[in-house]
Amino acid sequence: MPSPPKPFGTVVSDNGVNLRKYPSTDSSIVGALSHGTEVGLRSKVNAQNIDGNSIWYLLRDKAAWVAARHVDNTGQVPLSKDVEPAAPQG
Repeated sequence: MPSPPKPFGTVVSDNGVNLRKYPSTDSSIVGALSHGTEVGLRSKVNAQNIDGNSIWYLLRDKAAWVAARHVDNTGQVPLSKDVEPAAPQG
């Protein structure tokens, strides 16, 4: 299967990673990705620090956040403040 367009991330945590509604482990889990999964990244923010890494990525195709501590990115991921807001769904 080909990689998604850049920027994208690859889950490097052996146990996979939870997807969160907001960039914090206090936020509700809205899904999960297994080790080796590649996923498109929309933007990033500085938020809760996970093992020395405070970057969280917003997924491109789903309103969910993933801690960068568990994902290696490929390509430049823009800061969320520099990204056009997504068009409303519906």
